Amino acid sequence: MQKSSLALGLNGRKLTDKDIFSKSDPYVVISRRRRVEDGGWTPIRISETIKDNLNPRWSEFLIDLTELPDANEDLKIEVFDDGWKDTSIGVVHITISKLEQAHKTRTPLPITDKKMKNGGEILVRSFRMDFGGSENGSGPIASQGMSGGFTLPGGYNGTPNVHSSQTVCPPQTTFPPPTDADSHWIEEHGDLCNLPDLVLDIIAEYLEPKDILQLLDSCPCFEDFRRFLPKYQEINGEDFRKEQHPNQRDGDGDCDGINPEKYFDGPEMNQGAKSIKLNFRWKDQGWGHRKGQVWIQLIRNEEVLADSRKQFHELAPHEYREREVVIKEHPVVDLLKRGDKLRFMLSVGGGGGHYLTVKNFKVVVELKKY
Repeated sequence: MQKSSLALGLNGRKLTDKDIFSKSDPYVVISRRRRVEDGGWTPIRISETIKDNLNPRWSEFLIDLTELPDANEDLKIEVFDDGWKDTSIGVVHITISKLEQAHKTRTPLPITDKKMKNGGEILVRSFRMDFGGSENGSGPIASQGMSGGFTLPGGYNGTPNVHSSQTVCPPQTTFPPPTDADSHWIEEHGDLCNLPDLVLDIIAEYLEPKDILQLLDSCPCFEDFRRFLPKYQEINGEDFRKEQHPNQRDGDGDCDGINPEKYFDGPEMNQGAKSIKLNFRWKDQGWGHRKGQVWIQLIRNEEVLADSRKQFHELAPHEYREREVVIKEHPVVDLLKRGDKLRFMLSVGGGGGHYLTVKNFKVVVELKKY
């Protein structure tokens, strides 16, 4: 027996967080109006729960066309936070044709809660009609959704007034074929929303984080690439042993009592940061006054925006020691944004005879979600 169905894939984006101690655990419910006077809603599909995620990607739904409402009636798509008392994050009411249009134009669907507050967005990543598949889902798939002359039942309510021996042929609603502009967009960009995860994994191997960010900024259809953004960025510095010039005295530089100079600049950052952790092994000349220092500056447009030296001040020891510094809730971290860079500074100390040796300098930046 053949059946017609709709394959529908939905993503959530920037959902409102309803949890206190963690992120929401969202799931999505698709419903249609009941055929009774109370005008209530009947769920036809419920997704799995995606734990601790405000940008979920739910598994694709396969919906028999007889379960869908008439062409001029709305579906209700509502996102809930799964918990001891499920909380609605937001809802959108939309017809099937507008749902297809949102997929074709890559237009996000805003959702709102009961108080009409913003709950985030829903992205229609896939929308495919199967008009020739069998019970096990095999059969030709219409790659352009309902466009190109395909039809959708427009008045069928699940209880046709026909004898059991008759073939059910519900009224049909015809949707227009794609326009020239639609065809041009598909030819130019392709339909990346419908690519399998394995193909996305292969593509992502060839993309740098900055490339993924440019894709995310360019079109909602690239939303699935967000999961490939790194959570951490590592920066490594070269080992050095530096001697201060004997004629340079303390305070000859531009900071009180030190002679600051650049150790190295990190790469341009692609995202903001939650924290910065430094690990290195260091020592000074091994005798006399201790003066060696290492710290971070935040650089934007070649200007110093923030400096960590005073808040995380420590002098190099006479013998080799490991140092670990974790910077949080400081302007170097809080103000960092895309396009900025971290500058790593050092001061050996003036007066002659002073050395500063640094080995195994490693930095781990915990990145904010983009």
